[in-house]
Amino acid sequence: MSLPSPTITLAALCALALAPSLVQSQSTRGRDTRPTRTIRLSVERHDRMPDREITMSVGALRSNDDDENLPMAAIRTDWRLRRWLRSELGVSYAVGSTERPEGGAVISPDSKSLMIGSATVGLRAELPTRYVRPYVGVAAGLAYRDEEDGARYARTMLAFPTGLRLTLSDRVSLRAEARWRFDQRRSGGETVRVEQTGGLSIVF
Repeated sequence: MSLPSPTITLAALCALALAPSLVQSQSTRGRDTRPTRTIRLSVERHDRMPDREITMSVGALRSNDDDENLPMAAIRTDWRLRRWLRSELGVSYAVGSTERPEGGAVISPDSKSLMIGSATVGLRAELPTRYVRPYVGVAAGLAYRDEEDGARYARTMLAFPTGLRLTLSDRVSLRAEARWRFDQRRSGGETVRVEQTGGLSIVF
């Protein structure tokens, strides 16, 4: 059965009236379903600080008491706390011979073998530049002295390192350091010792 002419005309008018709304709805739906593109600008950071490093150094330990440059080695591990601040845990070991007993007051005619060790924890402030990074710090711990035919003992110590780090790559750097140590003597008072070392730092 065919529809009356007024009904067809009414349907056509309704279709024309609804057409813009339908087109707009489809267009909006299409924009909503499309993924949003986010443009991110990636900036390479040349001043990245490693999270953990281990440093192996060799050098000499100078002591006011012994008046000798004792060959020494040190291993220190540090962790990043801030971009410019690092914590440190280290040990050192120096061996040699001396003609002076502790205190350096009397000179013995016979040289004696000597071993001086240390274990410390500390903090270090480091300039976060790209290639060359100077630093200063403070550390505290124990110093151990073992002299041939003498006493073996451990006493507290305080140290103030200052040094320079030269970055070779993201994982390797060179390090030169002077560390002033104030070691307590067994008999009282303190002696000043200076570690002068150079070594290699490796990220792990």
